[in-house]
Amino acid sequence: MRVWIPAVAALAVVTTAVVGLNAHDESPSGLAPGTVPDIWPTPQQLERLGDDAALSGDALVFADDSADRPTVDLVRQSLFDGGATEVEVVPPDSDREASIVVRLRRDPAPPAEGYEIAVRPGEVLITSSDAAGGYHAAQTFWQLVQPGSIPGVRIVDRPSLPVRGIVEGFYGLPWTYQEQREMIDFSGKVKFNEYIYAPKDDPYHRDRWRDLYPDQRADELGELAREAAQRHIRFTYALAPGLSVCYSDQGDRDAIADKFRQLHDVGVRSFSLPLDDIDYTRWNCPSDAERYGEAGPAAAAAAQVDLLNYVQREVLPGLDGVGPLQTVPVEYYDVADSPYKKTIREGLDERVVMMWTGAGVTPPAITVPEAEAAAAVWGRKPLVWDNYPVNDYTESAGRLLLGAYAKREPGMGPHLTGITGNPMNQAHASQVALFGVADFTWNDAAYDPARNRHRMALYMGDNDQATAEALETFFDLNNLAPITGEPEIWLPQAPALAAELARFRTTWDSGDRTGAVAGLRPYAQRIADAPALIRDGGTRDGFVSDADVWLHATELWGRAFLATLDGLDGRPEGFDESAALAAEASALQSPPGKNNVQGPVKIGDGVLDVFLASAPDLV
Repeated sequence: MRVWIPAVAALAVVTTAVVGLNAHDESPSGLAPGTVPDIWPTPQQLERLGDDAALSGDALVFADDSADRPTVDLVRQSLFDGGATEVEVVPPDSDREASIVVRLRRDPAPPAEGYEIAVRPGEVLITSSDAAGGYHAAQTFWQLVQPGSIPGVRIVDRPSLPVRGIVEGFYGLPWTYQEQREMIDFSGKVKFNEYIYAPKDDPYHRDRWRDLYPDQRADELGELAREAAQRHIRFTYALAPGLSVCYSDQGDRDAIADKFRQLHDVGVRSFSLPLDDIDYTRWNCPSDAERYGEAGPAAAAAAQVDLLNYVQREVLPGLDGVGPLQTVPVEYYDVADSPYKKTIREGLDERVVMMWTGAGVTPPAITVPEAEAAAAVWGRKPLVWDNYPVNDYTESAGRLLLGAYAKREPGMGPHLTGITGNPMNQAHASQVALFGVADFTWNDAAYDPARNRHRMALYMGDNDQATAEALETFFDLNNLAPITGEPEIWLPQAPALAAELARFRTTWDSGDRTGAVAGLRPYAQRIADAPALIRDGGTRDGFVSDADVWLHATELWGRAFLATLDGLDGRPEGFDESAALAAEASALQSPPGKNNVQGPVKIGDGVLDVFLASAPDLV
């Protein structure tokens, strides 16, 4: 039996390029001989074995029935992409030979979703603990494959957290069916294994929860579930009846069963019944008051326990292949004990998975002690509904939240079921932060937010260095992350720009005004040039579309920045030009109808605009 090596900090890597995440829409990039490739999410262990495996001519993939079709297809396509002229899949007992062979094997030793890849001249051995591990290994294998060779490395890998993924749970215009399909494809690339469908403004999810879906939309949800399953992602459908449900009414219980049955019939195999964002100080029907008493937190918890237990024990057993029920409680945002939590802790079926947002609705951090406290107060390991990078609340109006996923403490695994990120109304722009969620949840000990965001820029920019640099500049101008209901923020705005401005001020105050302006001008030019590079440099189309008005604003602010430097450099009319451009940028609004909360587009606010407004006073 193969010995699985425990998690260790990722080895230092030396690389000249980063490759894409899947075979069907990116092209591999070559590595310098002897270097170790950079794999995302970061593997638990990666080391050099020896010489590379040459890749040319014919190749064989030895696979038995334990290797599923998507895994085999991805390995086969990877070999073609690397230069193989012919690739054939054969049974494991075949005596065929080729210039290179890939052997897919199954070892059911723990951990779940684990795999190992060993590359030697002429042979690649891929061993996985289960089908999901095999698929993750295939994703890593494609990243390994270079034009004409496969680096001679050994990778031993498995996830830090058992559940990792996305909860499409925002207010505002839901993603389109195509955006949902693309997000599931992205999820497979970054080794997510959970996609929770819970958009608040899908009327059949929340407001009209009793109504069955029209046939076309039901079929689309079933297709999403099938596409997710092919990538070893659990597609969970969430139904949110809390605004109007009568807990004691059998008719409402039957309506839930009917809705779940409709979705099960088209292919959905996982369900959630969230009860968040509702008033638990009133009942929706007189019979609930008769059964549970005066409305209040403890009484609401008793009613919800009855409903959730009914669905877990009576509804789900009648649906083949369905896992445990998920839910979101009313008090989802803290770790303080309460009559509500006590009632749920003592009465809720232990199989029901409880979601929790951390110590706050949009928490500035999530720590190991908080995770431990949440597990204790709920009587089960919670599944984190992390409200980042969601931008559906007042404080985020006019913003794209493109800061790196940060301030989540490594080591929470023993206390959590997993982490899912709640994204923005902008699906493709959300991938910037979700790329970090994937990296953290796969290997939290090795996670580096800055390094992750740099690699995301390369991924989003199709591995073009100039485009990636422009994207990182744009990310920096959209780094700020606010906190719901608070004036404070938890990620600062434009830290790279702020550092440049601090250097400028130090030089200016020293008396070297010409040097100060000359030193700052390249970064101002970088901001002004970034939008065109992003639009024209191979950036993924979905991201460009999502960020369109913010890119326009960045171009205007960049030109205003340059005009201000002209003013500081002895051309006073530059200040007037800058003010006009800043006013034009400030008048731009977020796209109507897309975001839950509209507002003026924010770019580098509190940093760039403050500098431009105060610059004339320096001369």
